[in-house]
Amino acid sequence: MNRIGVAIAKDAGRKLICCLIIDKQDGREFGRLIAQMMLDEFVKMYPSARHTDDFSGFNTKISEVIWSSIHPILDNLIEKHRGVQLALLIVGDSIKHATHQIDKLGLLANLQALLRVATNIMASQNDLPLSMEIKGHRNRVIISRIERTTFIVACRNSIDERLTNVQVEETAQLIRTVLVIGSNIKDVWKIR
Repeated sequence: MNRIGVAIAKDAGRKLICCLIIDKQDGREFGRLIAQMMLDEFVKMYPSARHTDDFSGFNTKISEVIWSSIHPILDNLIEKHRGVQLALLIVGDSIKHATHQIDKLGLLANLQALLRVATNIMASQNDLPLSMEIKGHRNRVIISRIERTTFIVACRNSIDERLTNVQVEETAQLIRTVLVIGSNIKDVWKIR
């Protein structure tokens, strides 16, 4: 029981509370984010809810809310950490979310070629690439594999590199949590 926590979000105006039971390993920030997003989605779906209403339709929104938490996670990395200029998550050959407009076609084509070369180099050493960093004079790009996605962050060199790396890794861990939980919920819905 010491691994279980509760994340709470409140809407005082409507007298609603969302209590979300979480695994403490998923982190306080993740719990707060999901609880608040669940509450916001519930209020959007049932703007004038009464305790006698049937809320069973909300079940199908849970997975959607968890998957959509990727957007605020990446946006938060940009907003709170001045060294980070761009963050994006790529799933397969499509960009799930990017914090700024980019040339999607050019990025995807070049990224696939880069990952192919990295995979070939690592395969020659009986290994797989998990992350790489490309450093220029003013900027650097961090590319990480998370589950079946690619997480890319562009940041300035002039900002404390160690601090930026910690912030990027914390964000990567949040994304990993979303991907694992989202995948598990998706599997649960397939079974039902």
